[in-house]
Order: sequence, then structure tokens, then C-alpha cells
Amino acid sequence: MPQSLTARCVGTTGDTFCQPFYKTHSAATGNHYGVGEVGESNFFRDAKFSCDGTTIVAHTEDQFLRTFILPVDLLDECDGPHSLTTYSTLASPSTLQSYVLYPAFNLQDTSTTLVLSAAKDLPITLRNALDYDTIHGHYVFENPLREQYLLSYSLAFSTYGSHFIAGGANRLAIFDTSRPGECPLFTFKTGYNWKERKFCGKVAQSLTGAVSSLSMSTDGILAAGTFSRNIGLYSQEGAGECMATWSLVDFNKGHETNGTGVTSLKWSPCGTYLLIAERQSDVLQVYDVRNTYQRIAVLAGRKAQTPQRMGTDVVPTADGYDVWAGGTDGFARKWKNPGDSQGVQYPDDEIRVHDDHVSSVIWHPEQAVLATCSGKRFSRLPADSEISSDEDTNQDISITKNSGCSSKSPIAIPDNTLRVWAL
Repeated sequence: MPQSLTARCVGTTGDTFCQPFYKTHSAATGNHYGVGEVGESNFFRDAKFSCDGTTIVAHTEDQFLRTFILPVDLLDECDGPHSLTTYSTLASPSTLQSYVLYPAFNLQDTSTTLVLSAAKDLPITLRNALDYDTIHGHYVFENPLREQYLLSYSLAFSTYGSHFIAGGANRLAIFDTSRPGECPLFTFKTGYNWKERKFCGKVAQSLTGAVSSLSMSTDGILAAGTFSRNIGLYSQEGAGECMATWSLVDFNKGHETNGTGVTSLKWSPCGTYLLIAERQSDVLQVYDVRNTYQRIAVLAGRKAQTPQRMGTDVVPTADGYDVWAGGTDGFARKWKNPGDSQGVQYPDDEIRVHDDHVSSVIWHPEQAVLATCSGKRFSRLPADSEISSDEDTNQDISITKNSGCSSKSPIAIPDNTLRVWAL
């Protein structure tokens, strides 16, 4: 039986985004930002914590980046959760493909409060998350033969932020952060029909597909995953040799692990295990990267049978680490010390945090504070919907597996919220 966890909601956006687009955008604005119908749901696609734990930057369906600064009295006892309001916004003129926060982000030093973002048909841009009109640099990722910008499906900073890596279709590019306006230091193809990198004198297996996820280990190993279900490892923070590549298709035997493309890669704090999440997959796969690059465990019960990206997070603990992931049923689930035992591992704990898809589960870098965001795409919402805030978030909740958390909102009303929890 899973352990009972108690969570107190200490911050929420309330019903601000629980409404169709026409409530916040005109029809012209909706079409301009790539929104097909103004009645669509403005859900949270993703959210990321800054490394100092003061700020959350979220990506919403209207193709905005929104910066939320957490109140300094967030954990003080009060009658209800704090209201989380947007501090600054970036309205992208085209579809946002990826974004990442600067690894030395410090709210007390505005020269470090940076966010790197990539949008369709635009250069990669480094902006200030507190004032998105302040641009620190553009970086050109293009096909020189066609003079066409390439899509950056994923971004990752090096450990200290001096460089960053962009993942495109069958290619990786490494940029010098201090040299805006320039092309990559180097670009190499990861797919077939190109001069591939070599490891120990042998041609490495190609990493085919759009590089949809990047993750850097504490040892400086860059992991790259593609929508074609391939994984590659590169030394020296991506600037070194290709250490290994493999296909997830080869490991579909046994427990059901079918997916339709990598959406998230996370390293264990020790750098021994790589955790892989895919679209339309109810499991997380755990690989030992020390020597064999073999899958040693499957974290089942994720409940993520959806093409939507469902985020994961890894949290160091006193006796190892925990893995957290959101599900389509509104729960955030925890697996303790994946890799310690082989085979199928089911969640140790789960908490009901939303009434819709939990698209991100992110932990504060230093405190027992969990942030979650939610929502999914609706084809059309009623134009005259009047949505009330969820009063349940004003109360403490104690939830175990298979227990419920009743909602006072109708099922047809989307739960598009960012919430912060104290555990």
C-alpha cells in the first residue's frame, strides 16, 4: 500500500486560464498566435523552476511564455493559497518549440534571469525573464543552402551556461552563449547519410529523427532522445564523441512499453541511470548507462496515454532519489529509488493535484515545495461558460492510492491551473 502524503496548496492561478481564448484574446490575436479557434482551451503545456527556486516560467497553449515570481511568504500559514499572477509575458509570433532557463538564474542579479527560447521560423533568442523586451542575443540555427531557419525541438545549457545545445531534425548544434548573432560553433548530423562521429574507431549507430529532448548529467554526458524513439549519449557536454546510441523499439519485450517518441529525459543524481518518458506510454523506462546501456527497470502506472507532453522530475533524497510524474487522471506519482531493483516498479505514493492532465510536476531545488500545472486541448469550449474557481485548493488534502478528491467544478470545465504545494 502506498504511503499517505499530505499536501497543502499554497499558491494557485485560480480560474485565470480556465476559460476559452476569446476571454483573453480577440479572434485576430488568436489566429495570429496560431490558435485555430478562439474557443480553444488555454492550458499549461509546461512549467520550469529557476535554479534558485524563486521563479516559475510556464508555456501556455496561446504560445505565451509567462513568468511567475513566488511570494516570499509562500509557506506562511494563511487562510488560503496565494494568488499567482503573471509578472511578465512573451507573446511569441509563431509556435514555441522549446525553452530553457539559465543555469545560474538568480533573482537578485537581473543579469542572470535569462530564458532561452526557440520558435518556428525565428532565430533562437536569449531574453530576460523579468522583461521579455530585453533581448540579450539572437543565435542563428539555419540551413545555409536554403537560408531557412531550422526548428529547435529541444534546448539545453551546458553546466555553467557558457554554451547551449539545440536539437533539430537529425542534427545537433552547439552555440557559444557569449557570441550572439553568430552561427553554431559546430553542427553535426545525427542521422544517416552524413559523416557520423566515431567511437573507438567504429562508426556509431545513427540517431535518427527530430531531437525532441536533451538532458545533461552531472558528469557532463549529454543524452539526446528523438521522436523516432532513439537515444544517444555524447561526452564533453555534447562536444565530444558519441558514446552510444540505441533504439527503444528493441526493448519492447515483456512489460508493455510501446510509445510514440521521447518527450523527456532525466538523469539520476549519481549519473548512473537515464530515465526516459515517451508520448502515449504509461511507463517510464530506466537504463543503466555505466557499461551495458541495458534497460533494468520499468516504472509502471504513470497513466500517460496521450500525445501531449507529460513532464517528469527527479528529486535527490537522503537515501537516494525519487522520480515524479504527472498523469492524465490529475495525479502526481512518485517512484522511490528506481534502479535499486530490476523489473516492474509501481508508484510508492500518489497525490491528487488537479482535475485534468498534469502536464508538469517540478520540485523546488531546495525546499519541500512542489509545483504542478495542468490542462489539455479541447476542440471547442462553450462560448458562454462562466467558470468558478476550485474551492478545494483552499484546503489541506490527504490522498492515498485509489482515493478521491471531489471537485466542485463541472467535468466539462477545464482545469488549466498552475499550483504550488507544500509537502
